[in-house]
Amino acid sequence: MKEEIGITTDETPIAQNGGTLKLDFKRTILVGFAFFGIMCFWEVYDYIMPLILNTRFGLNSWQYGLIMGLDNLLAIFLLPLFGSLSDRSKSAKMGRRTRFIFWGTIAAAVAILILSIFEFVQFKKIMDAGYSDINALMNSYSALKELLERQDVVDFLNQMQVSLDYDSLTKLNSLKGLSEAQSIIVADISLAIKDAQIAMGASIVKSNAWVLVMFIVSLLILLVSMASYRSPAVSLMPDITPKPLRSQANALITFMGGAGGVVAIVLYKVFANSPTKNYLFLFISLAVVLLVVLLVYMLTVKENKFVKLREQEEEKYNVVDEEEAEGTDKLPKAKLVSLFLILMTVFLWFMGYNAVKSHLSTYATRMLNFTQGYVGTLSILNGAGGAIALLPVALLANKLGRKKTVIIGVIVAALAFVPCFFMKATTPGVKYLFPLCYLLAGFGMVCVNVNTLPMVTELSRGSTVGKYTGYYYAFSMSAQAVTPAFAGIFMDKISQSTVFIYASVFIGLALVTTVFIKHGDNKPPKKKKMLEYFSDED
Repeated sequence: MKEEIGITTDETPIAQNGGTLKLDFKRTILVGFAFFGIMCFWEVYDYIMPLILNTRFGLNSWQYGLIMGLDNLLAIFLLPLFGSLSDRSKSAKMGRRTRFIFWGTIAAAVAILILSIFEFVQFKKIMDAGYSDINALMNSYSALKELLERQDVVDFLNQMQVSLDYDSLTKLNSLKGLSEAQSIIVADISLAIKDAQIAMGASIVKSNAWVLVMFIVSLLILLVSMASYRSPAVSLMPDITPKPLRSQANALITFMGGAGGVVAIVLYKVFANSPTKNYLFLFISLAVVLLVVLLVYMLTVKENKFVKLREQEEEKYNVVDEEEAEGTDKLPKAKLVSLFLILMTVFLWFMGYNAVKSHLSTYATRMLNFTQGYVGTLSILNGAGGAIALLPVALLANKLGRKKTVIIGVIVAALAFVPCFFMKATTPGVKYLFPLCYLLAGFGMVCVNVNTLPMVTELSRGSTVGKYTGYYYAFSMSAQAVTPAFAGIFMDKISQSTVFIYASVFIGLALVTTVFIKHGDNKPPKKKKMLEYFSDED
């Protein structure tokens, strides 16, 4: 559900009477603040929620994966509902979309604060039980005790002059110049401590299940609140932008979303860099950011005025809305088959890529022994890499066409995940090799996400663009709803690293469906595509 959102067209600005219809950058950026807040929330949510459910409440991979899929499952039903409700809210004084953005943001901020209370209660319970006390952990998890009594481990700890306490054992990762055998011991101790902490969280949940129940109830309220204004926020860009300029506007809105993601990464780098710290301040800061962004939006965005300005611009430059002018005849069979294949490519892609993304924070900290701060840095690099990749991907799609660019992205991502299956905490250079593979997969993600939505809308006609866009999100969100739990079953039953083979298989299947696509690949004119994104003139 975090893929690029917007309406893409291949139309060019219209020149008339010596003037040119230009994008109002200020107006577009201001309405983009709503998307800024949305992406800030989801970036924090995707990173921190698996860690909370796993390390705080002791849920295994498929259990927390099931909860992580709730937002996408709810979105399938709620996004069209709230989008339709906002369409019919034409008499709202503050604007039909703004009304939902205002109340939805406030409800989400309140829900975040309520959620933080129950996370803090659980954190206090596990700290009181000895979450950072090695003796308490050993009593709650026999495997840790057995490990620390193993002769080679005892000899190693004596050699390193490490005492048997939590602080000393968790600092083993900072030791340099260890042999391969010693590195394996350090990795075993680190993994056993994390497993013991998870076991303690699960034990506390058994005796205090009400905390988990209230946490999930609060989470559901939060997810509904976020869903209540996502569609209205997305619809606002086309509302205030003449159709020929929506590609440029979509690029600016995407930029605002990326900026929100950067702010989120800074937040959890500052407030969520240790498993023994609670996330209360992270949640509070996130709620404050949402409210501040809402304040800026309400003070600067006058929706009804912006819509009238758009109507005046369309009238001045005689812009014809072809969505309404064209017919809505049923798709020919050949194009219908291509539409289905494109949608299956989208479904299979998100089944694969989002399986890794939804489990990344827990896998990297638990199995690769990365710190939460390092995983946060990895997210920053991946986001920055995606932004940088927009330019070469746009050039590639302009030169080769959308279908071939999608094929390249699918192949790159499928191959990039394979080496990750073999990487362990003791693999030489794993802190550089794993990020490299993840960044390559991220490049593939840009190739697929940037081109599949235009391929779907290319097949639409008349007033069916919105309906076809709905098809796209129905398939993408369905995959994102089920893949965290589905992948978690394989991770729990076979091994945690199986998630990378799982991802490669589904992405490989996406390659099969893409190859047989015959329609939806109309190439844009080569001369103006890049200028359209980075210039306000033809």
